[in-house]
Amino acid sequence: MEIGTPPVNGGELVPGEGFEPSVEDPKSSALPLGHPGSSLQPTVAGVTSGPRAALGLVMRNVLLAALVLVTAACGAYRFPGSPSPSPGVGTVSGTVVAVPCFPVESAGIAQCAGRPVPGVEIDFTSTDGTSKAVTDPSGHYTLTLAEGTWTVHLATFMRVITGPARLTVVPGSLVSANYVLDSGIRVPVPQQ
Repeated sequence: MEIGTPPVNGGELVPGEGFEPSVEDPKSSALPLGHPGSSLQPTVAGVTSGPRAALGLVMRNVLLAALVLVTAACGAYRFPGSPSPSPGVGTVSGTVVAVPCFPVESAGIAQCAGRPVPGVEIDFTSTDGTSKAVTDPSGHYTLTLAEGTWTVHLATFMRVITGPARLTVVPGSLVSANYVLDSGIRVPVPQQ
């Protein structure tokens, strides 16, 4: 038997026997023991296998994961099928007072800053719906609203003298909106 050729038994390889690495025969397809092998990786249907392909697959997965994390962290992307994020909320508070306090106010005495108006309903309307607050006995109200722009309407017969008609709420904000109403108290005009 020649070195470098497998023993043949009826054209078949004999189990337990095989190629013996041959350094002497340069045409031998067998490689010496400890040889790292060919630098070319075998391919099957365009798919490579081996350490380089595994490293490429790991790098691709790491880059995809990093891209997903960065995109999700900025909050600009919503994954398909995920529920819409709940909006942030802010707090709106203030007081509602009415002036004048008396039909006749003396010139030398300080004018009243306004009487608290209890029980006034304040409606806040946005594209998402309407929320309401009612003033307490001291004319104060507090309400938590979702972020966005809100239109304000006071449900009262009194005319609004000052106070914002629109509010913008951002997450975590504390918006102060005070209203001064015209109480309608007037000195009667003498009849002529």
